[in-house]
Amino acid sequence: MPGMKKADSRALLLWRVRLSAGILLCPFFIALFFPSAPVWTAVLTVLWMVFYLFMFLIYYPVKYYKLSYTVTETSFILRCGVFYNRMKAMELRNIQNITTSATPLARLLGLCSVQVWGAGSVLYLSGLRAGEGAALCGRLSQLGREGGSAP
Repeated sequence: MPGMKKADSRALLLWRVRLSAGILLCPFFIALFFPSAPVWTAVLTVLWMVFYLFMFLIYYPVKYYKLSYTVTETSFILRCGVFYNRMKAMELRNIQNITTSATPLARLLGLCSVQVWGAGSVLYLSGLRAGEGAALCGRLSQLGREGGSAP
């Protein structure tokens, strides 16, 4: 679809940093719960390392590559998916609320997430630049008001 915008490249960095920070708990819990079981320790260590490498090298890069969005005259369209392609769309006249949010790490990288609530669904777009997220909220609000008042 022409005119699709991508998430910022720092989103991939953010996702990988969060994964790396979270995966540090695995060795701790393995050592805590299996201190005298070298076979279980080895098996679980291999499992969490495979999981980490899969997420770091395959899942998050594919997620970043496929994540895109666009705003048309009548709808907000979000394309995403890792194992299969999904296209989510919401008519602008159905938008009820739009918010931006950012974790401290995302704020440090200048990123934010946009949540768009509508009649019966929520669209979540992460990895936008903070200014781009605020502009998207303003544009969706304006177009939603115009689309909602049209007959």
